[in-house]
Amino acid sequence: MRITITVENPTPEALEKLLALAAMPAAVVTAVADERWTPERARSYYERLPPRAQQILLQVVEGDGECAADELKANGRSLRGSTGAFRRVLSEGKRTGLWPEALPAPLVSHVVGGQLKKLEVPGRGTEQYALPDFEEGLRDLLGGN
Repeated sequence: MRITITVENPTPEALEKLLALAAMPAAVVTAVADERWTPERARSYYERLPPRAQQILLQVVEGDGECAADELKANGRSLRGSTGAFRRVLSEGKRTGLWPEALPAPLVSHVVGGQLKKLEVPGRGTEQYALPDFEEGLRDLLGGN
């Protein structure tokens, strides 16, 4: 028998009581924090971004999880204000309970000498790497797929 229960932002006391309740003879019970991106969350996140931030996110996903700032600024496009939307939308989603508090940022900026050099999906090679979830969640919007 396998039972899966998802509890978002449990208090330590509630988690302890839940685990005690689930402790049955010969049962293996583990608690895993809800801190992973899913294709559904990726799509929901994308849909809440302003249009320019949506374009940037798609470029990063199409670029195998990273994109140089020069590419993002091609054809005179500005990044002013666009990158802040990534953090703002994530924070708003957490505050309103749309996403769990432990959900990591899907994009990080690499700044060298005060200049933005690239944006990338963090965690390459780890379980936290969200690129596959964004590829699946945005598949219908990605060019060539």
